[in-house]
Amino acid sequence: MPYETNVLKTLDNALRLNLGNYILIGDKKKIMENSFRHNIDYNRFAIYDCPEELEAIDFCYEFLRKGRCDYVAFGKIPPSYFNRIMDVKEEGQIGSVDVIDLPSLRHYLFISNSSRRLNVDFDDKKKAIIQAEGVIKALNIKKINAAMITNLNNKTDVLEMNIIKMLLKDDKFNNINIYDSCALASLFSAHSPNNIYQTHINLLIMRNYEAARIFIDTLRIFTEAKIASILVGGKNYAIDLSETRNGSDILFSLLILNKINKEKKKANYQKLSAI
Repeated sequence: MPYETNVLKTLDNALRLNLGNYILIGDKKKIMENSFRHNIDYNRFAIYDCPEELEAIDFCYEFLRKGRCDYVAFGKIPPSYFNRIMDVKEEGQIGSVDVIDLPSLRHYLFISNSSRRLNVDFDDKKKAIIQAEGVIKALNIKKINAAMITNLNNKTDVLEMNIIKMLLKDDKFNNINIYDSCALASLFSAHSPNNIYQTHINLLIMRNYEAARIFIDTLRIFTEAKIASILVGGKNYAIDLSETRNGSDILFSLLILNKINKEKKKANYQKLSAI
């Protein structure tokens, strides 16, 4: 349901850059009118007319389930529909990986959450790290250096961090290094040993999804960072366009997902060749 002007303009630019073919699902008349109003050639898109919201949701679910598209980008629809489209059974269990391109930082910064629940434990955070590992590897980044973000740094946080380290080691995730837990402010403090500009920290595990959103919203206000907000549901990826600030964020998200899909297809091809 891509009705917003910046979404239509960005998809038009993505087509011109040969980043893929885009199928628009929603009220065809509304899409055509908005495109015409802003000099966008809607004939370049395949448009499926599903004017009713639930009809569009069901259509999109079937399209993704049958493998007729690589990923989905959501317009401004209620988050409750995400589960249906991405075939996630448990409420709140859609994960997210945010990829941040921060000015003057030489590497991408990642934030991962395995669920949207307010209270998360060490198992949720372990899942978030493993979830991020799939995305980070697809971007040809060999080493993951994760920092566990805390405001307290008390005994419970230290114990949780050590449990996560042990579990990852037992599961043979040897390319993941966990730094000591630290406060968020220390990542940007010039004299901190955990300063992200002087260390190789590239993955942040926040206390919960809400804390991650507050941090990302702050970056959007005070920096020129480009941010790709990727949703993860099972083996499916999606972009939540309501989490994008402007066209550059959408284009950055498309570039990241294209890279992920290329690596996924390459891995599947190598697997089939080996068989």
